[in-house]
Amino acid sequence: MSNESKSWRTSAEKWLSELGYPYACLSTPMASRIDTWWRYYKAEADFYTNDIKDVNGVPHKVKVRSMTPGKMVCEDMAGLLYNERASVSVAEDNVMLAASRWLTSWLKRTRFDDGAPVLMQRTCATGTAAWVLHLRNVQTIGRSSGLLVTPQRYDARHIVPLDWDGEECTACAFVSTIAVRGEELTQIEVHRPQDNGNYEVMARFFGEDGKTATPNGYSDGAINTKQPRKTFEIVTLALDNPYWEGSPFGVALFDAAMGALETTELAFDNLGNELVLGKKMLMLPDAMLRKDEETGRMILPQEDNMQFYVALNDVTAYSDGKPIITEYNPKLRADEDVKMLSTALQVLGKRSGFGTRYYALDDAGGVTTAKQVASDNSEMMRTIHKHGQIIRPAIEGIVSAAAAIYRSIGTVSMPDIAGAVNVVMGDSIVQDDDSIRERDRADVAAGLLAKWKYMVRWQGYSEKEAKAECNEPAIPIDASAEF
Repeated sequence: MSNESKSWRTSAEKWLSELGYPYACLSTPMASRIDTWWRYYKAEADFYTNDIKDVNGVPHKVKVRSMTPGKMVCEDMAGLLYNERASVSVAEDNVMLAASRWLTSWLKRTRFDDGAPVLMQRTCATGTAAWVLHLRNVQTIGRSSGLLVTPQRYDARHIVPLDWDGEECTACAFVSTIAVRGEELTQIEVHRPQDNGNYEVMARFFGEDGKTATPNGYSDGAINTKQPRKTFEIVTLALDNPYWEGSPFGVALFDAAMGALETTELAFDNLGNELVLGKKMLMLPDAMLRKDEETGRMILPQEDNMQFYVALNDVTAYSDGKPIITEYNPKLRADEDVKMLSTALQVLGKRSGFGTRYYALDDAGGVTTAKQVASDNSEMMRTIHKHGQIIRPAIEGIVSAAAAIYRSIGTVSMPDIAGAVNVVMGDSIVQDDDSIRERDRADVAAGLLAKWKYMVRWQGYSEKEAKAECNEPAIPIDASAEF
């Protein structure tokens, strides 16, 4: 850490002490482990670079080829937890109609559905993430007609818990970098309850030299939200944290799979080496090659691709006075390499909560289908449900808090939605079209689905044509309704 970094950190920790947190430290006991997870997620850990010396003592850095399995398992789990099937809503009855309209507008404006999978991915990568409500256009007197409340995302590298117990974190600081007119500043934002229970938000900005600054358009004063809902939500996975017990932090999705992750990379690297070293090469006597007239250097065919070697001009290069062309054409160990990679992927999937089939390679070398995964991998579905049970309340909490702030200091008129938010996680396998079509055919045969609906969906009929074919009256239906 540089002196300048220490300077702003020292200033920030001094400010937190002045706020009543004398033992707050921006570097938590989880910092080193989070850094390790992050480096494996990005395939930049020390494991990926080997320092060696050749026979002449010249140092070289040998890179391990990477298929970024750490990022792969995080992307896949995030996509299963929150995807296009996920939804956040409140009932559209007479009581909640205004709240439903506000929620639909807020989710669209903040692009919540687009950002949620990113937050899930960072949760998987660093063990912890957070939604934090940022407030803009807050008036000091009266209600704020232009109020904007936006959920910002942070991962574990930028979260500093201040008050917590084994159940909940009630006060927290969040670290981020902002740029104002080209100047980078570090923003420390504190969210905490006041003595009366209402939450307040305050920020302080630090330059690299540790001096504070207040950029134009920003405020370093406290904003009273005038409501008791927590203005941030910590998100973790349903995994035990043995490194800092009782803390709000979780562990990365692949924490228990570090060995399997490295083995996967080694198997993939070996596969790449096999392809490189297995290239066909010819060894030719130098008498068969042309020389550059100016330099006297041999002109090698396809030299750039290292396809040819030059044999020494000795007796081994000739037979009965004729030059011998020796072919180097090693046999690739493709089956063994694929088996090693497949086994490593299966172990990685098992230790990451997907079970052994999610990353299984079939006999043709392809990945198993969604249909096979859905029918075979109940272990993965249990994992997704378990994580979803932890994440769902955080989504409900941050949405309810945003609505409460608009009601308390904004001009939006709507009922309190606390306890009325319905979150449906995307915890289902996205089936392929063949699977869905087969299911619909079975439903038609069982009398559970009208034949005309099947014809519209899968055979290109219009509703009118399909009903006429089935001798059913063409009664208009809602075009937006799902079959």
